[in-house]
Amino acid sequence: MEKKRSKTPLIISYLILISYAIATLFPFTWALLVSMVPITHVDENGNEKGVNVFEWPPKIKLFPKPSAFGAPLTFQNYKLIFEVVPLYKRWLLNTLIYAGLLTVGNILLNSLGGYAFARLNFPLKNLWFTMFLATMMVPGQVTLIPQYNLLVRYGLINTYTGLFLPKLTNIFGLFLMRQFFLNFPKELEEAARIDGSGILRTYFKIVLPNALPAISALAIYTFLGAWNDFQWPLIIMSRKEMYTLTLGLNFFKTSYYTYWQYMMAASIFMTIPMLIIFLSFQRYFIETGKAVAVKG
Repeated sequence: MEKKRSKTPLIISYLILISYAIATLFPFTWALLVSMVPITHVDENGNEKGVNVFEWPPKIKLFPKPSAFGAPLTFQNYKLIFEVVPLYKRWLLNTLIYAGLLTVGNILLNSLGGYAFARLNFPLKNLWFTMFLATMMVPGQVTLIPQYNLLVRYGLINTYTGLFLPKLTNIFGLFLMRQFFLNFPKELEEAARIDGSGILRTYFKIVLPNALPAISALAIYTFLGAWNDFQWPLIIMSRKEMYTLTLGLNFFKTSYYTYWQYMMAASIFMTIPMLIIFLSFQRYFIETGKAVAVKG
C-alpha cells in the first residue's frame, strides 16, 4: 500500500504535464497542418472547391495519401508565400539585420557593462546599478513616445539605425552578465595581469572566451526577442520595404478574406529558426541560471 501511495503523486504529476504538453502543442500542430493545405483542391467528383481550415473535427488521413481538411498535404505554400508577397524576401533580410545587430550589440555592450560593475571600483557603483535595475519597473510603453520623438528629430525613422540603435543594450542583459562575472574565478584574471595584460586585454583574451554560457544565453534571448518583435518595428517603420517578418504577416489577409494557409506557412517559416537555435543552445540557459543564482 505504501508503494502504491508513493506512486500516486508521481502519476498525477505526469498526467498534468502530459495534458499541459498536449494543450501547448495543439496550436502548433494545427498551424503546421494548415500550412500544408492548399487554398483550393479538386475533390473526387472533379470539382474545385475551397478548403475550410476551421472544420471541426478536421478530416485527417495518413494513408494512402496524407491529407487534412479533405485536401492533400503539400509544401507548396512555403514556396508560394514568396510569390504572393514579393517583399517577403526583403522582410526576411530586414529581420536578420535587426536581430543580428541587436545580438552583437547586446553581447558587446552588456558584457562590458556587466564586467565593469562586477570587477571595477568607481564612485557610486552600487547606486548606479540600483538605479539601472529600477528602470526595469518602468513599462516599455512609457518610453515609446520620447524615443519616437528623438528619432523623428534626428531623421532616423524608416532606417536600420533608428530600428536597432535604441535597443542595442538592455538592463536585463547587463544584470545577467554582471551576476555571471561576480562568480567568475578571479585567479584567471590575476594570472593574466601578472603576465602584463591590461584590463581590456584580460577581458577580451581571458574573460570573454570563458563566459560562453552567459554570452550564449544572452545571445539567444536577444535574438529571439528581436526576431519576434512586433511593437517597435510597427512604430518605427512605415514604408513597406522596411517591414520585418512580424509586420509582413498582416499582408496575407485582405478586408474580406484571410489566406490562413499562407499565413500559417509564413508563421511556421518564422518559427523553425527559433526552434533550431533554442534546442541547440538550451543547455546554456541551465548553466547560466546556476551561475547567476549562486551569488546576488
